[in-house]
This record gives sequence, structure tokens and C-alpha cells, in this order.
Amino acid sequence: MTKYEIDDALDEFHEQLHMPLLDAVNAVYKACPENVPESLSDAGKMLTLAAAALEGIILSVERTDSLHEEQTLVEDVTQLALSLAACKDELSDLLQNQSA
Repeated sequence: MTKYEIDDALDEFHEQLHMPLLDAVNAVYKACPENVPESLSDAGKMLTLAAAALEGIILSVERTDSLHEEQTLVEDVTQLALSLAACKDELSDLLQNQSA
């Protein structure tokens, strides 16, 4: 893949998966107590989809030698991965609090 194709994939990822994931995590916080389990489930599903999609993008970057040195691209992918990890941690904490 070219840098432009990866940039397009990252833009699409951000619009179609990353932002909806952040919205889903926020929805858990705003949910009425009786709706928290469903909101957690929805956010967990979004996280799974986003993680799989980002993994595909990362694999494409890793397979393309010319992209290894594209520092901006690497930083963008890293920031998205860190955001997904933060969402996972938040959802894990919320799930533990729900179980307590």
C-alpha cells in the first residue's frame, strides 16, 4: 500500500470506527444504571471491531518497507493504538465496577 492509501484507511478508521467507539464509551458513562450492561456490551463490540481494523492497517504498514520510515504515519498509528488501549482500560474498569 502507498502512504496515501494508508492515510485514507486511517481517515476512514477514525471516522467510521474510532469516533463511534469513543461515543460508545461515553454512552456507558451516561447510561441509566439498568442500561449499563447493554452499553458496555455495545462499546465492547465497537472496541473489538476497531482493534481488528487497526491491526489490519498496522500489518499493511509493517509489510511496506517504504512506510517504516514515515514518522508521522507511525505516530498516527501509535496514537490510535494508545486510544484503543485507553478505551479498553476504561471499559475494563467500568465492567469491574458493574460487577462489584
